[in-house]
Amino acid sequence: MSKKLRIFCLIVFLIPCLKAQEILSLKDAVAIGLENNFDIKIAEKDQQINSNNNSLGNAGFLPTVDLSVDKTFQTQDVELEIQGSEGTFDVNRDGAKSDRFNAGANFNWTIFDGFAMFIARDRLVELESQGLLKKKVTVENTIAAIYNTYYQIVFEQDRLAVLNETLEISEARRAFAKSRYEVGKGSKLNYLTAQVDYNTDQSNVLRQEELLNNARIDLNLLLGRDSKAIFQASESIDVNPALQLELLLQKVSDLNPSLLSAISDQNVAFLEYKELAAERYPKLNLGLSYNQGTSNNDAGQLRSSTINGISYGFTASWNIFDGFNKTREIQNAKIQREISQLEKESLELSLRGAVNAAFINYSNNLKLIGLEEANVTIALENGQIALDRYELGAGTSLELREAQRNAVDSQNRLLDARLNAKLAEIELLRLSGSILTSVAPN
Repeated sequence: MSKKLRIFCLIVFLIPCLKAQEILSLKDAVAIGLENNFDIKIAEKDQQINSNNNSLGNAGFLPTVDLSVDKTFQTQDVELEIQGSEGTFDVNRDGAKSDRFNAGANFNWTIFDGFAMFIARDRLVELESQGLLKKKVTVENTIAAIYNTYYQIVFEQDRLAVLNETLEISEARRAFAKSRYEVGKGSKLNYLTAQVDYNTDQSNVLRQEELLNNARIDLNLLLGRDSKAIFQASESIDVNPALQLELLLQKVSDLNPSLLSAISDQNVAFLEYKELAAERYPKLNLGLSYNQGTSNNDAGQLRSSTINGISYGFTASWNIFDGFNKTREIQNAKIQREISQLEKESLELSLRGAVNAAFINYSNNLKLIGLEEANVTIALENGQIALDRYELGAGTSLELREAQRNAVDSQNRLLDARLNAKLAEIELLRLSGSILTSVAPN
């Protein structure tokens, strides 16, 4: 079977399958993931909570107003001995009823608290900004995961194409060996060997299809959609060869959201320390209340009463000594500041180390791509020569099979190098906080 005929048959076979499959680009995959991914949705909800918490009332700037109403009824047996100007007299009444009604409004406003409310406001603003950074971390990690899984699918598709081409050659070899055996020009051993190799290649194709389907399931889960959705990745693995280590390291310090979040942790720890220190100052509250009350009593000297009026004033308080608890809390807050500084420095060192390691991987695989591309050219040419010799009866099945293996191995090594270089590129973009600037890193 000529090469052109094999390609034509393969295209005819694949057209119905491709029509039934979704063609998914990387850009579309990212768009779907940003809309549907559950981790991103949860991060957005957390950010909404941080935004809601950032309010003047939560910081302590605004006054509080309370309303209260109560109505009580009472039935009692009363025995009273009352001393009057004309002597004493008794009051005895069974089932005496009384009722009382009270309504009030209380207004309280902290006027001065050692500037703690201003510090609390700054802390809430910082926490809201920190929430945005944590959401960005989630988004960037999700996009990186989508990139990685998408290119894994491209890799598995390319490997499947290599194995299918090998299977075609094995099928042609098996058919050729069978026809030679049937006409008495070839041995049964060659035919059976060709059959075994063909079965082996069929098995390899089935295993590769399983790997491809598993990778599709992983991507569907990241995109928040039905894991059974069948699609064809439309991109190819093209690696950007121009990344620069020093520029990437600088971007880590300036743009990495995890590092920026660690710096925000430092700011929050400092503000919490200032809040505790502010509690050592006196506090001044303004109070205003309005009360209205009535009472009725069937027995006793006071049969009914009505009261309503306004009361107002200032309350000043200052804790002089609390068993050194405030000192302890301030000391712990200071230690927490130091911990957050150490965590930030540790994270920065770790990120820079990860960038260096990823860049080494990236650089080595770029070199391997060039080497393996040359190997693939040689291996494919050697495989074609072996196939031509076999069809002419000048070559053995062993030579052809060895040439097949070399061609498959060289193509797989090239695919591995491309995938590893691409994954390293994606990791470098993620670590440097640059992954959002490119929907499809090249």
